[in-house]
Amino acid sequence: MEYKTQFPYEVFPAEIQILLEKAKENLNFPIEYLGTSILSACSVSIGNTYQLKLKEGFVSKVNLYIALVGNAGDVKSHPLSFAYAPIEKREKESYDRYKTAIDEYKKLSDDEKKEIQKPTYKKQILKDFTPESLLKIHSNNSRGVAILSDELFGWIKNFGRYSSSGEQEAYLSFWNGASVSVDRKSDDPIRLDETYVNIIGTIQTKILSELSKENRGNNGFIERMLFALNENPEPVLWNINEFDKELIYLYEKLIHRLYSLELDNLYPNIIGFSPDALNTLIEWQNNKRKQYLDDEISTSIQAKYEVYTIRFSLIIQLTHWALNRKTNQEVELFSVENAIKLSEYYFQNAIKVHHKINNTSPFDKLTSQEQQLYNNLDNSFTTKQILIEASLLNIDSRKVYRFLGNSQLFNKIKHGNYTKLN
Repeated sequence: MEYKTQFPYEVFPAEIQILLEKAKENLNFPIEYLGTSILSACSVSIGNTYQLKLKEGFVSKVNLYIALVGNAGDVKSHPLSFAYAPIEKREKESYDRYKTAIDEYKKLSDDEKKEIQKPTYKKQILKDFTPESLLKIHSNNSRGVAILSDELFGWIKNFGRYSSSGEQEAYLSFWNGASVSVDRKSDDPIRLDETYVNIIGTIQTKILSELSKENRGNNGFIERMLFALNENPEPVLWNINEFDKELIYLYEKLIHRLYSLELDNLYPNIIGFSPDALNTLIEWQNNKRKQYLDDEISTSIQAKYEVYTIRFSLIIQLTHWALNRKTNQEVELFSVENAIKLSEYYFQNAIKVHHKINNTSPFDKLTSQEQQLYNNLDNSFTTKQILIEASLLNIDSRKVYRFLGNSQLFNKIKHGNYTKLN
């Protein structure tokens, strides 16, 4: 069966690829949404335990800021809940242990309580919380925290609801994994040297433009978001097909294995790239920066997404460690190559979202001849094919090569191979 998706789900182990296909067939879950949600859940499972070093002074975590974008009824929430179900299960078990422990603690005398530490609730998933509670919960869980919001914009527009202490700016810092120190008169001081904050939620296409308000379009917040788009929506048709429980078991095994990763004496395990992986990553980054040199929008997105490429590399390596016995001591070439595929996919989506937010289209700026050439091209094409189409329209080859340099319209997959972005 052929699946209409641009999401490169081949980056996952084979078991997860099959799960994505069967979830599409049996549960009507768009691969873009479920694949992105699983990527997020894997990131949360790893948390602060592992980091990836590009070079001395340049170390990256794996936290992701994600928005699942679509129309009402596009089946966004269910894939997100499915992907996070194993983590929610762990949360419930953690709460049950805490309740048992705190009930026993309350039975102790005052003198007995002085001899032991009061039990704390160790959790990761946050849904309804204040900025102060986020830090307190994070301080009890060095692995990190994950913000889940079924209506992402509702959460974003409430920045500052509880205080005017720069909540939006705090999330810009959290994206970088910056340390944080908070002193409150009413509570004990908190210091977190290794923050890990992951964000994922859904948002309707029609309110995307709201994201750019309150300075979010200028302070780099939007550029930090990864957008999953379902560009081939299909009718949601009920069926009698049962979902294979073995696939759920294998997915739970993946999450469980990632949770088996531990901090090294309370500090992250820091690993590096294999030489060929590092060379491939640097070559790709250099080429992209050169390609987007004169394009401010693409450059600003690329600056964040090349960091995401490092994060994707580590997530992919560790998911294949979990299910395919790959090493967890370095990031190999296959992980970087797959990370680049993911980055290219999300970059294309980011450009589309930018135009939706600003109600603009690079297509409108083209001459009628260029528009005709663009329309005559398939979604994927080669340099040879566009030159043939251009010759039929009497367009000079030099103009064609300049045309191909428009990163608002085309994405260069590899030498001589392109895809259209709109």
